[in-house]
Amino acid sequence: MMQALMTLTLAWSGYAWAHPGEHHGSAGDALLHLMSEPDHVALLIAAAVVGGLGGLMMRRRAKAARRMFKD
Repeated sequence: MMQALMTLTLAWSGYAWAHPGEHHGSAGDALLHLMSEPDHVALLIAAAVVGGLGGLMMRRRAKAARRMFKD
């Protein structure tokens, strides 16, 4: 599994440099760039989903641990 993941990472690493544009300038320029490029928007959405699911999992584990020690 790890070998397949590394192979895919190496195969797709060139796509990170595929979109045009400089990343220099003010914070507003950087934010505009992040919100205007479809690949960045997709990554932001994916990060929000993964973060939300991780938060839910942590809450469930904490709740289960409290129940276990309460009894």
